Amino acid sequence: MAQKRKFLFFYLTTGAGHISTARVMKECILKNNPDAEIVMINGFDKKNFWGQLIFEKGYYVSTNFFHGMYPLTYDIAQHRFFQTGMLRLLKLHTTRYLRKVIRREKPTDIVSFHFALSPYLAKALKDLDEDKKIPLSVMVTDPFTVPHCWFYDRSLQYLVYSEQAKQIGIKQKVPAENITIVPFALNPKYQAPFTKDDVAALKKKHGYDQKKKTLLMVGGGDGIPGAIEIINKCILRKANFAIAVICGHDKAKQTFLESLKKLNPWLDLHVYGFIDYLDELVKLSDCVVMKAGPATLLEVLACKKPVIICRYIHNQEKGNMQFAVDNKVGYFIQKPSKIYDKVEELLNDEKFDEKMEKNFAALKLDTDTDKTAKILLAK
Repeated sequence: MAQKRKFLFFYLTTGAGHISTARVMKECILKNNPDAEIVMINGFDKKNFWGQLIFEKGYYVSTNFFHGMYPLTYDIAQHRFFQTGMLRLLKLHTTRYLRKVIRREKPTDIVSFHFALSPYLAKALKDLDEDKKIPLSVMVTDPFTVPHCWFYDRSLQYLVYSEQAKQIGIKQKVPAENITIVPFALNPKYQAPFTKDDVAALKKKHGYDQKKKTLLMVGGGDGIPGAIEIINKCILRKANFAIAVICGHDKAKQTFLESLKKLNPWLDLHVYGFIDYLDELVKLSDCVVMKAGPATLLEVLACKKPVIICRYIHNQEKGNMQFAVDNKVGYFIQKPSKIYDKVEELLNDEKFDEKMEKNFAALKLDTDTDKTAKILLAK
């Protein structure tokens, strides 16, 4: 009788992309092997003060509040000597914790969804020296411009989303046979086809005017930068389209926008906090203003909605932005007033839908995550 498969999925809470990819892969593996068990584990325990400070709190602060800090850190972290120094700082505590988890859970397979965990997992497995080697795979969640630190351990097996990502790994001296290109891991909700009737039903469900075009603004857990300025422009220009703004955990922005809505009852503005039905708002929208986070960007493009990218994280997300722009399904505009001008231009263009339909027809976006699940199950 074949051994029951038990996967440990290790992630960190640095942005939503890592954990969302892990969740998608969990559902996909269970779909292909219902008897499998998947346990998702934060690779830093509560006692890992430095790990949380540097990789979780540090990432959040630098990307949302001190934007100049992240580019500096990112560029330094591209160098192997810096990566080695960081690994040594956290090595003792992190490796000991991961070794303890592996002993307790007794997995048949391990998948790392964060570059900061992969070398520690490799060391923990080496220390355990089990009779049967436990396969360790690394799922690289940055699709195009991949930070070099993902490929620090050249002996591991990597799953990447693009040839561009694979070439970066090869340049970091990872053997080509250790890098496999796989489809983008997307939530199935965004992959399901939908019709005009479905869009009409969603507009009715969420209280949108059936006759109006709809702009969606979304920026992950912390909302979209420049949202207030764009809404003020909508008020000044008497916008003739509906607007949906996802504020995420930014309660102050949500409260302010709700006040603007009350003061301007004619404005077709819909304000949300943190929601679990983003896929429905994406599908009923006509254009999306967003940051260049890989998971949300690919989900929006899978629904064939054009994007205006207002910000990307220095170099790390540059490839995401270029993918949308190069394939003529997106624009990169930072200034809120210019974003509004482009939205107004697009939503009032009678041939806009026709143009976008042609561009999306030419877009090559492989989202068959079953292929990735089968690769992991074949190990």
